Amino acid sequence: MNFNKYIPLIEQKIGYTFKDKSLLTQAFTRSSFCNENKTKGSRGYMSNEVLEFFGDSVLSTAIISMMLRDKTERYEHGVYTKLHEGDFSNIRSKLSDKRNLSRSMEALGLQKYLRMGEGDGKLGIENEPSVMEDLFESIIGAVYIDCGMDISRVINVVAGMLDVSAYFSGESAPIQSYKNALQEWCADKKHRLPSPVYKTVSESGPDHKRIYERAVMIGDRLVATGKGKNQKIADSAAAEAALAILKKEHKNDNNVNISSLSTLKTHAVKHKQPSPEFRDLGETPTSTVNEREYMIECRCMGASATATARSKQEARALAAEKVLSILTKKDTPAVKKHTKRVAKPIKKSSEGAKHTKPKHTASKRRSKSVKKGS
Repeated sequence: MNFNKYIPLIEQKIGYTFKDKSLLTQAFTRSSFCNENKTKGSRGYMSNEVLEFFGDSVLSTAIISMMLRDKTERYEHGVYTKLHEGDFSNIRSKLSDKRNLSRSMEALGLQKYLRMGEGDGKLGIENEPSVMEDLFESIIGAVYIDCGMDISRVINVVAGMLDVSAYFSGESAPIQSYKNALQEWCADKKHRLPSPVYKTVSESGPDHKRIYERAVMIGDRLVATGKGKNQKIADSAAAEAALAILKKEHKNDNNVNISSLSTLKTHAVKHKQPSPEFRDLGETPTSTVNEREYMIECRCMGASATATARSKQEARALAAEKVLSILTKKDTPAVKKHTKRVAKPIKKSSEGAKHTKPKHTASKRRSKSVKKGS
């Protein structure tokens, strides 16, 4: 793909023209592309991971700046606003939510211009939510650096890429709490987790200034804790922390899933065999409305395996891992056979030594018969 010819179209969609086009190119470059296009004697390509890191923080700053601009005003006593601290926190959380970034990137259709390795391309990972989220943050990081760290320029780009009107127009902007967001996360069919339960861990401080520490439990697991001057604030803090932990774990799981599928694909290519095939076998007999389980069958190089999981993506990955394990075990006996072939000549030589004895006995018999004849 000739990325340079798409630069004007990308700039038009994000509403920003880059002075340094290499920053935009880097924002669309994944590490798999860098690994497959290494050059000797130079620094080579850099992935968008560092831009993603900067973009994550810059995005929060841009959203806070928009809230200050549109939801506050300066007056004789400082800063006036009709919203509470929790409202600002919820607006920021909802706008910067990874799912929101993913949906916005999908609407713009920019993920199809990603520069990635051949393996990633065949797996179609550009449409994975986590990949689109990373791309969004990478673009923001690239814009921030290119404009000389002018946050007002970044705000214009963010406002154009995200639908901020739903949160900044009027006093009745839809605001979702962290508790509701965590509840939705657990109920999502991709996760199928038990509903969160909140419990008090400790209370401290004088009666007029109590500090509550609350824990959020998901099933038997204590996921996170939060503190606040009342139980509502403490629950919100715990839910926010739990969401961050669960999203990070989910992102790592997706990376492992993608890795296992890619490894099996590479194994097939190495042996000049067709790509792995997957068949959806539907839900398991024990699957329920609250806890669904899916069955996926994987076939590759004459081996097949079935796996079950709470999501089809996870089931695909587990099935691929099983098939890869079978194929790896099939390769192991070949090494042992080769070892036996090397050992056989030694065994034959020892048997040859035993056969020399009968030959020697036959010669003695012939000598005896000659003596008798004489």
